Amino acid sequence: MARSSQCRGPKTGCVVNSSQSKAALAVAALGVVFGDIGTSPLYTLKTCFTTANVPPTLENILGIVSLLTWALIVVVCIKYVTILMRVDNDGEGGILALLALAAPPKLLGAAKKRWLVVVVVIGAAMLIGDGMITPAISVISAVEGIAVSTSAAQPFVVPISAGLLLALFLIQSRGTQSVGFLFGPVMILWFLAIGVAGGIAIAAYPRVLGALNPWHAIFFVAHHGVYGFLVFGAVILCLTGAEALYADMSHFGRIPVTLAWYGLVLPALLLNYFGQGAHLLANGDALDSPFFALTPGWTLLPIVVLATAATVIASQSLISGAFTLAEQAIALHLSPRFLVKHTSESQRGQVYVPFINVLLAVVCLVLVVTFRSSDRLASAYGLAVAVTMLATSITFYVVATTVLKWRKRFAIPVMGVFLAIDAVFVAAGLPKFMDGAWVPLAIAAVISLVSLTWLAGRRALATNMALDQLPVELFLQQHPRPENPTGTMVLLTRDARGVPFVAQHTWLLPVMAEESIVLLSLAPVGRPYIEEDHRVHIEQIAPTFAVVHAKFGYMENPRIEPVLRACDLKQFDLRGRDTVFYYGLPTIVARPGGMWKWQRGLFAWLQLVSRPLTNDLMISPDRSVGLGVEVQL
Repeated sequence: MARSSQCRGPKTGCVVNSSQSKAALAVAALGVVFGDIGTSPLYTLKTCFTTANVPPTLENILGIVSLLTWALIVVVCIKYVTILMRVDNDGEGGILALLALAAPPKLLGAAKKRWLVVVVVIGAAMLIGDGMITPAISVISAVEGIAVSTSAAQPFVVPISAGLLLALFLIQSRGTQSVGFLFGPVMILWFLAIGVAGGIAIAAYPRVLGALNPWHAIFFVAHHGVYGFLVFGAVILCLTGAEALYADMSHFGRIPVTLAWYGLVLPALLLNYFGQGAHLLANGDALDSPFFALTPGWTLLPIVVLATAATVIASQSLISGAFTLAEQAIALHLSPRFLVKHTSESQRGQVYVPFINVLLAVVCLVLVVTFRSSDRLASAYGLAVAVTMLATSITFYVVATTVLKWRKRFAIPVMGVFLAIDAVFVAAGLPKFMDGAWVPLAIAAVISLVSLTWLAGRRALATNMALDQLPVELFLQQHPRPENPTGTMVLLTRDARGVPFVAQHTWLLPVMAEESIVLLSLAPVGRPYIEEDHRVHIEQIAPTFAVVHAKFGYMENPRIEPVLRACDLKQFDLRGRDTVFYYGLPTIVARPGGMWKWQRGLFAWLQLVSRPLTNDLMISPDRSVGLGVEVQL
């Protein structure tokens, strides 16, 4: 059952439930979760007018500001904060957490769920693809504010942006919470500043408050033909941090994120969007840079500096979300194993993935150097995350009807509205494809291909390796167990119903005849974490033959030490110096009618570059033996 769990204490890796800790986490969340959505006012309103191809008249200003307002209310407030964030998997959020609820890891790839796996993989890949643009567009749009004050600064926009991004990626290893507490106060200042600037403009031209009436949004869409539809491809820019907000929930918890959203972020965003609209009512020429037009004169330079800091921080939400998605994908067998570092002893959802960090850094820097302006990046931005939002809605519908047991007569109209909105955003963003949106889509396509190939290969590998094992009952009949074993042989296997390796390594049989045998299976389960006293189940089949079933939550790194501790609790010793762990090293060869040649080659390469199982398990090299196994795929 999905639930939110905020009070578990430091031993289990979560924050103690108290008002003080929630307030502190809310501040940290401001520095991590809301950076992307919080800096969207820098470019969203201008892009909306450009996309709709309309002048800044009263009617158009009220229509576009109303669209932005109700997009924030319906999509972020209702869909994400009110509904989706209440449906977590033991505190974990995001589209992959929803997949783990709908199709637990042991069922991934089952026929009735395979389509859902494909939908989720594409959605998660799209989020990462669009997330690679987020740091680039956020930082460069802020640095461009320098050029507003002096054109002499224009040649330095790209180098400064690249340097700031490089610095951001270099500090990721400090951990999300450390980064959050460092950035949180800056973001508080940012939201206060943009809120005050917007409020001053509203006070001068209060007619803009008419945009609170959704009729203006409906009127604008209805009376501008195709442009009234295409404008949704720009409106989504004000929502681009919503999906990361859900994925980052595991870093801080639902309540702190909700407090920060309603207490500061949403009011500041609305004040600023309305303020930009109010200023345009008085000065249509401000459309070239409506955000910075709110702070003329001596206030321009301070807001440029603050915007630059805020947009560097904005990149953090997608970076943290990408780390979370990578960890979940590894545990769900949707990604090769990468090194995953947990960066907090008190908040278990905070992770750092070096490979993903380097990948994001390289792509972001290339995008900055290639596109060179926020206007060009905005053309490529938004479509991929719209696809992610659509995939999330589809997955949530499955969870709501199959796991949460919502009645379909309730689930269909509720989710139908969200699906329709997401579909509009996707369709309106399609014309962006030729203007650069193909970049995140291409990145997402590569990620999806790798993920689905890895899943298919792992499934085929497990099936084929199972054919080479000897059933336990038959093994015990053919190979009597010794009364005084000389050591303990632990065989790592996916299927503990059979003894692995003996079909291809008959030389093992004499060794087995002298030692105790333990079949150790490590299986992910459909929960993020497993308590230590429920970690293992031990079957003592014979005096010197046992089977240990070990479970790991899909958000846990598989390690041998938790298994050994759990065995100690059950008085089953696997720590002896004469205990050796044996594992398979598969070599992929072609099988007639098997995987396609390109797919088999890709999977073999992924196997080669994937982090070795023993590295993840952290088994001492002098206590592990790798056995080559030929597997036909």
